[in-house]
Amino acid sequence: MANLDSLFTAWLEGESLTDEQIALLQADAEYALMMNNAIQWQQQSHHYETVPVPNWDRESTMPKVQKTSLFFGSGMWAVAASIAFCAWIFVSNPQQGNQLLLEQVAKQTNLLESQQKQIDQLQNIITAQNEVQQQQMYQLAKEAIKTGRVERQEDIASVLAYIKTQRAQDQAYLRMQLNDLAEQVDGRPMPTVANNLEY
Repeated sequence: MANLDSLFTAWLEGESLTDEQIALLQADAEYALMMNNAIQWQQQSHHYETVPVPNWDRESTMPKVQKTSLFFGSGMWAVAASIAFCAWIFVSNPQQGNQLLLEQVAKQTNLLESQQKQIDQLQNIITAQNEVQQQQMYQLAKEAIKTGRVERQEDIASVLAYIKTQRAQDQAYLRMQLNDLAEQVDGRPMPTVANNLEY
């Protein structure tokens, strides 16, 4: 077994092996599987093509949040754990790894969709709260205007009462002066000329 380990390590490092040594490795089921996996990984690495990231307005798709520390954000730990899990799956079994990677991507997509739904619900709640606050402010403004009108009416009524009192006093004063003038003209009291009557 130790001989197969050293042969497999040499084969991985690119050393040339004889046909007999390669046949020994392929005769063992475990090493044959590891050789097939290594060949697939090498082929995938040679044919790997990078896909350009699409350009879009990222700020319009997600609300601005306060930036947290790179290592202490809960989302960062989840992404790091997902990457580590995917890497482990690829190293252990690339064919099964592709399927598990697709499942993991689907789970992450579902998680992002649910988070987006939660964000939309929060935005709807905030909008509803704003509308309620606007209604309350409108009601407060109406009550303030109504109270102001009542106070103005009371002020106007007190001014009118004051003016009426002043008019009555002025009329009484004028009647007194007319009586004095009538007495001076005739030289005798004339109570019938102007009566001090209150209206």
